[in-house]
Amino acid sequence: MMTCWLIDDNEIDLLITRKLLQIWEPSLSIQEFTNGRKVLNQLSSPESEPPHFIFLDLFMPEFSGWEFLDEYQHLEKSFTQIYVLSSSVDRIDIDRARSYEAVKGYISKPVTQESIRRAIANYHQQLVES
Repeated sequence: MMTCWLIDDNEIDLLITRKLLQIWEPSLSIQEFTNGRKVLNQLSSPESEPPHFIFLDLFMPEFSGWEFLDEYQHLEKSFTQIYVLSSSVDRIDIDRARSYEAVKGYISKPVTQESIRRAIANYHQQLVES
């Protein structure tokens, strides 16, 4: 079973994204977080199994998605694919997010079924190429 972690400070966005993912990709095991710092702590734990996907909001008050990405770069790499989920359509934000090696895509909110299917297909393609 593939695992997916949603990181977003907005409970409504988390609910909507989780429900859509459950409908479109019922094989995903989904875990929700409202703070990226907690995710980094969990990923740093030796007994923690990294998820296949992280869907990350950029604009959070306590610990932004940008801060998460800056610190994530220093963790041991895994097959986790990070997709930024953002309501921003600003080209500067999109380009900045894509400048991080771990970010595999930028998905505008609300998510679409096609964007999720593309992310999962990309993951499977990466496995085949490895």
